Amino acid sequence: MCVGGYIMGRPCCPPHRDQDASPPAQIKEVPVPLVGVRTTVNILDFTAEVTLKQRYENVEDDPIEAVYHFPLQENASVCGFEAYIDGKIIEGRVKEREQARDEYDDAIASGHGAYLLEESKEKPNIFQASIGNLPPGKEVIITIRYVVELYVTADKIVHFILPTSKAIPNGIDVKTFHHPKKEIDASPDHVEYGLHVDVNLDETSPIADIVSPSHPIKKEDSSSPSSSSSSRPLSANRSRIQLQTDPQYPLTENFVLDIKLADPHASSVKIQQDDMTKSKVAMISVFPNQDVGEYDTIYTEMIFLIDRSYSMTGLKIRKVREGMQLFLRSIPEGTLFNIVGFGSGHELLFKNGSVEYNEKSLDEAAKHIADLEADLGGTNVYSPLQAILKQPPKEGIPRQLFILTDGQVKNTQVCIDFVRSHAQTTRVFTFGMGNDVDRNLVIGLAKGGEGAHEFISDSATNVDALILNQLKRALQPALTDLKIVFSNPKLSTKLAPFRRPPLWA
Repeated sequence: MCVGGYIMGRPCCPPHRDQDASPPAQIKEVPVPLVGVRTTVNILDFTAEVTLKQRYENVEDDPIEAVYHFPLQENASVCGFEAYIDGKIIEGRVKEREQARDEYDDAIASGHGAYLLEESKEKPNIFQASIGNLPPGKEVIITIRYVVELYVTADKIVHFILPTSKAIPNGIDVKTFHHPKKEIDASPDHVEYGLHVDVNLDETSPIADIVSPSHPIKKEDSSSPSSSSSSRPLSANRSRIQLQTDPQYPLTENFVLDIKLADPHASSVKIQQDDMTKSKVAMISVFPNQDVGEYDTIYTEMIFLIDRSYSMTGLKIRKVREGMQLFLRSIPEGTLFNIVGFGSGHELLFKNGSVEYNEKSLDEAAKHIADLEADLGGTNVYSPLQAILKQPPKEGIPRQLFILTDGQVKNTQVCIDFVRSHAQTTRVFTFGMGNDVDRNLVIGLAKGGEGAHEFISDSATNVDALILNQLKRALQPALTDLKIVFSNPKLSTKLAPFRRPPLWA
C-alpha cells in the first residue's frame, strides 16, 4: 500500500459516480502504477503541516480516469490540492460539492483534463481525488496539503501519525513501486522514484528526544555534522527526521513519531503573516498549572458507557472487565457513578440513576463487571448517548462520561455532533478497544466532549496506566469563561474556536 492511499484508473469518460457507490460492472478498473512518493512534514509546537506528493503514470493505451482514495487524521483540515502535468500546475478551488462534480463531469466529457477532491459522506476523513483524462504514457503528480493538531499523551508526549491506505477497507495492496519508463524533468514538484518522508520540527521547548515506534528513522539535530551548513540552522528546539527504509517499498503501517519535550507546559505564541493580504494569524498555547491537592474534596458524577455488542466478544470484553475493576477501585469517595451497557439497546446497573460511591455500591458494581459479557447484539451508541446527555446534570456536580467501545457504528458523525452539542454539561473520555477500532468515532467523541481518548490494542500491556491517565484528567480542575482581550481597540480580530472550551489543567 502506498503512503496516504491508493489509486485506480478506468477508461474515460463515464459520468462521475457517487464516491461512496460501487463502480458499474462494465467498467474495468486497472491499477495506475505508483512511481514515487514524497511527504514533507513541518511540525510547529502542537500542529503539523503535511505536504503529500504522489507521482503516477498511465501505462494503458487509452486515456483513463484515475480515482485515488486516501485517509487523513480525524482532526485534519485539507488546505491545498494541486495536480502537476505537462509542466503545468493546476490548483484546486473550494466549491459546493454538486457544483464541483458537475464542472468535473463537463470537463472530462469535453475531453479536457479535470481534477476533483472530495470527502466521503459515509466515511469521515476518507478523501477521494479523481483525475480525469490522464493521457496514455503521461505522468501526473498529485499534491495534497493539510494541517492537523497533534495529540499530546498523558505523559506529555507529542504524537504525530502519517496514515496509510491500510485504514481504507478493501484497499489495494501495492507491494512495490512501479519503475518509471523515464524520469520527468526536474521541477519544484519533482518526485523522485521510491518513498521519501522528511519531518522538520520547530518547538518552543527544547526537544528531549524523538522516537518512532513504527519505523527506523534518521535524526539530525544541532549536534549533527551537517547541521551548520543547512539553510535553516538546527538547535535544541529544532530537528530534522528522515524515514530510514528501503525507498522501493511503500509504508504498510502508519508512520508514528513521538516527540518528548523538555518543557511541554511552556506557553507560546506563534505569528504568521499572509504575504498577499498582510493579515496575521496568531496561535496561542497555554497550559494552566492547577494540581489537585491531596486533601481537596472532589465532587463529580462518573457514568461508564460500555460497549457490549457482539463485536466486543473475546479479548476486548476481557480487557474491559480488567480495566473497569481498576476504575471502580480508584474513583474518589463521594463520587456519584453508574454503569450503562449498550448493544442493540442499553441497560443501567442502577435503574434510578447514579448512586454514591461507597462500600455497598462498589461491591454491587464489581460483581456486575465480573459477569460482563458481549451479549447485547449490534452496536447502537447513539440511543444511550441520548438517554444520558438529555438528562440535566445534578446542580454543582460536573458530569464525566467514560465510553469503552470498538466503535463499529454507521452514524459516526451524528454521534459526534450530538456529544458536541452537550459539551457544556458533560465531559467525554473514550477508550478505543482492539486493533480494528473506529478511530474516527473514538477520537471524535472525546474531542467533541472536550475530553481525551486512549487506545487499548489487543496486545496492550499498559491498560492500568491508560485507565489511571484518564481518571487523572477527569479529576483535574478547569478554567472556564475564558476571554482574550486585545489592547488595541481598533484591531479587527476573529477568534477560533468561536466558543472557547474550558481550559483544563
